[in-house]
Amino acid sequence: MSKPILDNLFGSKVRVKILKFLYRNFPADFSVREIAQRIQEAPQTTRDELELLKAITVVKQK
Repeated sequence: MSKPILDNLFGSKVRVKILKFLYRNFPADFSVREIAQRIQEAPQTTRDELELLKAITVVKQK
């Protein structure tokens, strides 16, 4: 699947990057700052996307 298709499906390129990163590194735990650095996105944008994923129970906060 190409990136634009995934971006359209999930609504955000940052959300796709977060999901890919977490899937590839399961079951490790990461802070928002670590995730933002690893996916090379702004911490606030990463935090906002993680909050959306948490609200729909795709990710959990420890």
